Amino acid sequence: MNGIVPVTTQHNDNRRTGANLRETALSPATVGPASFGKLFSRRVDGQIYAQPLVVPAVQLPGGARRDIVYVATMHNSVYAFDAHRPEAADPLWHTVLGPSVPLPDPEIGPSGYRDISIEVGIVGTPVIDPVRKVLYAVAFTRDRTGYQHTLHALGLADGRQAPGGPVRLTAEAPGTGEGSTGGRITFDSRRQLQRAALTLANGRVYTAFASYGDRRPYHGWVLAHDAATLAPAGVFVTTPGTGQGGIWQAGQGLAVDEAGALYCVTGNGGFRPDGSELGDCVVKLRPGLTPADWFAPFNNARLDATDADLGSAGPLLLPGVPRLVGGGKESRLYLLDTGRLGHFHPGSDSQIPQSFLVCRPDGQSHHIHGGPVYWDFPGGPWIYLWPENAFARAYRFTGGRFDPTPVSTSTTTDPAGVPGGSPGMPGGALSLSAHGADPASGVLWASHPYRADANQAVVDGVLRAYAANDLRRELWNSEQHPDRDRVGSYAKFAPPTVSGGKVYLPTFDKALHVYGQLRQELSSNVTPPSGAMRRL
Repeated sequence: MNGIVPVTTQHNDNRRTGANLRETALSPATVGPASFGKLFSRRVDGQIYAQPLVVPAVQLPGGARRDIVYVATMHNSVYAFDAHRPEAADPLWHTVLGPSVPLPDPEIGPSGYRDISIEVGIVGTPVIDPVRKVLYAVAFTRDRTGYQHTLHALGLADGRQAPGGPVRLTAEAPGTGEGSTGGRITFDSRRQLQRAALTLANGRVYTAFASYGDRRPYHGWVLAHDAATLAPAGVFVTTPGTGQGGIWQAGQGLAVDEAGALYCVTGNGGFRPDGSELGDCVVKLRPGLTPADWFAPFNNARLDATDADLGSAGPLLLPGVPRLVGGGKESRLYLLDTGRLGHFHPGSDSQIPQSFLVCRPDGQSHHIHGGPVYWDFPGGPWIYLWPENAFARAYRFTGGRFDPTPVSTSTTTDPAGVPGGSPGMPGGALSLSAHGADPASGVLWASHPYRADANQAVVDGVLRAYAANDLRRELWNSEQHPDRDRVGSYAKFAPPTVSGGKVYLPTFDKALHVYGQLRQELSSNVTPPSGAMRRL
């Protein structure tokens, strides 16, 4: 069997490259309508906003070993499923982290709020520590004392709470901004959405927060907790003297460099040129969450005034060079020097290495959501992104800059007849698989809405595969054999997870779909199950 590769964090690693470069079974030669499709599905109890995570050879109680895919739902459940066997439909374990908050709720979002439907539970992608053998997740609940975010640490083998957990998330910081009292700002779970993926680095678990539909007062928060004990280990607030500045990044996690510095991108909110207020900024934080550096676009005020969040996508740290790339709703990519992000320069962004529009203004929105993915191969390196109302495209990084003309662009148009081949909001959530730098091995995977706009709506989705070195070559999509492969309801912003010859795709239909090669599944080299455990 093709060796399963650990995927323990959103977009594969803390640089957020979105790439599995140890995939040997799936390639342009093996992914096609006759050879690839849906193998099985796993039923769960809620919509799946989080990216599935995968860990090989987990030793279960009793000694059996399993390759496991972990799924977190909006019903505040975490499931552990056998990653391979179609017949193993029951979870190896299932843990419920408290009652979810049903919607509509008078305290969640503005009137008519529809960005989230049905309920709020686990929204951000969990993170796994393979050394401690623990999965960290944040659940959202409501009880007689109010609305709460709670950090849980669950054993990979059995779903039991690890020592130190769970911990209710609370925080205070100095500030006179919106919602403050007596020069202090208090974290308020009613107004803070935990959308960004959790990040594990520096012996800490980091959680970032934005808002429910910009309902104020709220701020952008990052909280740190010791990974071993879950004791508080740091707090950062983006707008202590004003408001907003949420960190949502369309589900992307914080990026982390080799020195342990963290990078986030904020949304609309208060900004001051001295860096004391950091709405619509790229922010660099030290491990203890004190600010180290920042960048603000010269048109920061216009971005804020037109709801053009810089933070609709998260950061990608380019491997091998001190460079960060990211972009937001304006459809502009920024290339930044991580040693000197550049702060604010009135009138232009001439202080940074590069910025350019990926889509020219044409009367449609071309927001970038989630973040680009990266692959270095002969002819590369390339980054890939799929803005809304546009084609998927790749840009080559050469000579310390990006060529602003796409080196490759898809030709698929969906929904048909829309100028530019629009997939609608939010564009494509991407992952990449390849066997190292072999140019014949790369596949770009894209999940996006199918013939509808997913803004404030649950709509059908589609999964597509392209040759990563030539995006004109669509290899396969889930609508070519819809009776077998159809996705159902699209899971907004959630990229597919690729590992061990399989593609794990979350949905809003209370199901995880598993795609792979259409052949007799070979038996695994791990011991068979002795029964499923369920922990409620």
